[in-house]
Amino acid sequence: MAVLAVVGASPGWAQAQQASEVRPLADAADSGDGLPPDWSITGEGSARKLVWQSDERVPMGDARVEFYAGDRLLGRPAPGKDGRTFRLGPDGVPLDSVKDLQVRAAGRRLDAPEAGSGGGGRSAVTAPRQLPANQVDPGRPGAYRTVTGEYDLAPVRLPGFAEPVEMRAVVVAPKGADGRRPLALFLHGHHFTCYTPQGEIGGDWPCAAGYKPVPSHRGYLRDQRLLASQGYVTVPVSANGINGQDWSAEDGGAQARSSLVRQHLARWAGWSAHPGTAPAAVRQAPRADLSRVLLVGHSRGGEGVNRAAMDSLYAPPANQTGITARCAGTSAAPCSSARRSSARTRSRTCPR
Repeated sequence: MAVLAVVGASPGWAQAQQASEVRPLADAADSGDGLPPDWSITGEGSARKLVWQSDERVPMGDARVEFYAGDRLLGRPAPGKDGRTFRLGPDGVPLDSVKDLQVRAAGRRLDAPEAGSGGGGRSAVTAPRQLPANQVDPGRPGAYRTVTGEYDLAPVRLPGFAEPVEMRAVVVAPKGADGRRPLALFLHGHHFTCYTPQGEIGGDWPCAAGYKPVPSHRGYLRDQRLLASQGYVTVPVSANGINGQDWSAEDGGAQARSSLVRQHLARWAGWSAHPGTAPAAVRQAPRADLSRVLLVGHSRGGEGVNRAAMDSLYAPPANQTGITARCAGTSAAPCSSARRSSARTRSRTCPR
């Protein structure tokens, strides 16, 4: 499989409203526990936890929330369901001697205004000189009409996650296109996972009663229609099941996102070989050419597609396989096999 990964970036920190400024430990005696405002220690013994509660809900962003004592990382706390409370267990944390407590995300303070921030304003940016227009405008629609559909398969289990992850996607494809068409797969970033009709949001997975999954995978429809009009089969996939569980993953869920991408690609490989087994949304599209795959990722989705592009060339680690030796729906050679040619790199892929 020839794979090209395209990454979109977003600000690398959780965009929380700043809480009241943290006072020095010596000035916090009136709080009763010797901790700065908004901090507490709960539980006893092995159940003790260091807790910080924000004045405002901390939106889910691409950077994880971290507790520090000065410049020393204490750990990454578990987020509460209210979006304001964060708890860190006692492992490796001397709860009786923590000083200069801080909450950071991507190096930025969430619990106090940063020194010299001047209210958070940005300096003026000088726009670069405009380059001459390309003779081919990639934003111009192509000649094909488009057809749209969705598929929702049985969820999959990924290493390190307690809850299964959904296998949902929306397909927009060129209508009536001849031959096999290149496949463009999109992976969204780290966003809230659930919502209610009343506008409440949450980061749980699965969604609690009364909540519905946020359809982040439907956010690329305009780009899909453009690419489909130019001859691409397009398929953004949903990753709420990863977003709701990746706070504890050492790599922030990059490997899980790679696994999810490869799960979808393996299904598309099987459907391309056996069209009759495909969902209706896939059958109405031209067959996908799995030797021409474009992976597009936003923020943490960019990490995921980059990892997937690399993983597609190698066998998965022994302790992360959990897959059969052959791609679903095919009788091909083992999924991890790969061969190189002077024109492109081809590989059979199966998910981790």
